[in-house]
Amino acid sequence: MPRVDFYILRQAEPAQRVHFCCRLAARAWREGLGVWIRTRDASASEQLDEALWTFDEASFIPHGTTSLDGDNPIVINHEASPGALLINLADSLPEDWQERDRIAEIITADEATRQAGRVRYRDYQQAGATPQTHRIEH
Repeated sequence: MPRVDFYILRQAEPAQRVHFCCRLAARAWREGLGVWIRTRDASASEQLDEALWTFDEASFIPHGTTSLDGDNPIVINHEASPGALLINLADSLPEDWQERDRIAEIITADEATRQAGRVRYRDYQQAGATPQTHRIEH
């Protein structure tokens, strides 16, 4: 069973969720983990792709919207992709979530994101996972 972490942000703005996702993906890459950032659609994938190019001007974070046969350490896509860490920005669980080592859910303060997060939290619990919650204050 994968480790499941819910990161609860104080802010409601979608930009805060994107920024935290970029930070989390960069940290995981530096630790040697392959990352799949699961988005809700192709438009969200493109937005996050752009954000990873610009969120930290001091560093280069290798990523893309396709896996390139495993050569991209961070893949941003709404379709199944490789990665030990799944950062789930979609409103549902992917079919293969139990095959991951770790899952990160990033929840902002807006009601729609929180409600969808609550459903996923219950889904994880019902499947036998023990989600951990982390409140992020900045």
